[in-house]
Amino acid sequence: MTRLSVVAAAALAAACGGGPEPSSSAKGAPAAQVAPVVVAHRPPTKKDVIDAVLASAAVELAVSPTCNNVGTEPADRTIGRYLAGFMAEMSREDAHNWIETSVEPGPAAEAEPVWICRLTLRHRDNVDRWGWGVMFRVRQRDGLVLEKSFVCTGSG
Repeated sequence: MTRLSVVAAAALAAACGGGPEPSSSAKGAPAAQVAPVVVAHRPPTKKDVIDAVLASAAVELAVSPTCNNVGTEPADRTIGRYLAGFMAEMSREDAHNWIETSVEPGPAAEAEPVWICRLTLRHRDNVDRWGWGVMFRVRQRDGLVLEKSFVCTGSG
């Protein structure tokens, strides 16, 4: 596992609570309200993209039809559980794993310029090759992550 994968997995685990009880999102109960997320730099850096996704872990998968049934378990209900499931699959030492991020200017959302940010978890071994992640928009004016813009991406 690459150092970035280990760091991201640890940060995601910390953001999700890491306690002995499964989170409400794992149990199928409604997740807590998501606090507004603002990126540190404009345009967002690679680190900002990863940080924004970690801070948005409680965003419900119901935010987009592209996120229907994308988790590794039927009970996955949030962006955090969706990505945590694939990060857990990246733990084998005989596989190649990495994180891809990108930021590009996008069309205006509600008449305001945005950046389109992508985070993709990549995995390759002798049997599997996949990439799963999210795409979301960040308002250029103030760096606000637009929670309702999250979509799930990937295949494998």
